[in-house]
Amino acid sequence: MKVDILSTKTLTESQVELVLNTGMSITHYNVLITEHNSITPNCHWGHVIITSQNAIPAVLENRDHIKQISCVGNVTSDILISNGITPLETADHSSNLALKLTDTYPDHYFTYLCSKQRREELPALFLEKKIPLKELIVYHSIAVMKSFDRIFAAVTFYSPKGVHAFAKANQNNKPLIAICIGDTTARTAMHYYKNVKIATKQTVENTLITAIKALHND
Repeated sequence: MKVDILSTKTLTESQVELVLNTGMSITHYNVLITEHNSITPNCHWGHVIITSQNAIPAVLENRDHIKQISCVGNVTSDILISNGITPLETADHSSNLALKLTDTYPDHYFTYLCSKQRREELPALFLEKKIPLKELIVYHSIAVMKSFDRIFAAVTFYSPKGVHAFAKANQNNKPLIAICIGDTTARTAMHYYKNVKIATKQTVENTLITAIKALHND
């Protein structure tokens, strides 16, 4: 019987192959659906900040109005660069990006392209240092309440909201291991599951690799 992993994010063909090549099986779906909000172009955004790939469409649609941008994550940075937009600063966490920006560019005016579910660390630091930060809601996520009739050896999670959505739809379905892309997601998962592990890098691939290694060691 194959060991079955569930990803709460739809995977690419290469990501699926990454799991299948280990002899394990993979089920994947989007526990969250992202919808993008219509926004009015604005030439007064100043230094733009994004902490999620979900904000990239808003960046691309308004690229003529963006002179400076900084982001969280190498994957997000690579996507921007591939579209001809080079981030001024990149960091691995929103808190680290906030520290870098507030220390290095205290005189800049910042616009944060985000969702209502955005994390608190970045805005809180700007508020603490009294540096202006405008928040612009450019997308929102809708939970997909899908239940499963089998127990998975591991479930991979990519956001706190995704953890809440899966747990609510599968209250009696406890995976053996919950694998999380980052610390904040892991803290949320710990409210529902006993065995929680965190990926060493905040990428989908590394989250899957962490699941594979955890199951090989059990």
